[in-house]
Amino acid sequence: MAKTNQKCVRLSDRVTKYIEQYRGANFSEKLENLVLDMEERRDELVQDWNQLQAQISDKHREMVMIQDRVKKLREADRRLGPLVESLLDLMWLP
Repeated sequence: MAKTNQKCVRLSDRVTKYIEQYRGANFSEKLENLVLDMEERRDELVQDWNQLQAQISDKHREMVMIQDRVKKLREADRRLGPLVESLLDLMWLP
C-alpha cells in the first residue's frame, strides 16, 4: 500500500504505549495495523458487544429472580423459626 499521507500528531503517553505494544516493525506500521484491525473488525466487535450486553441482561434478570427467592426463603425461615423452636422444645419434654 502506497504511503502518501504524512501527519504529525500529538498523543498521550497512554495512547503511545498502546500503539507501541501492537504488532508491527515500527511506530507507523503499528499505528496503521491498529487502525486497520479495529476498523475491519468493527462489525464483529459491535456484534460481540451486543451479545455480551444481552448476556448481562439475562444474568441480571436471573440474579433478581434468585434474590427474590432468597428474600422469600428468609421470610419463611423467620416465620417458621418460632414454630420449629416450639416443636423442638416439645420433643425434649419428658
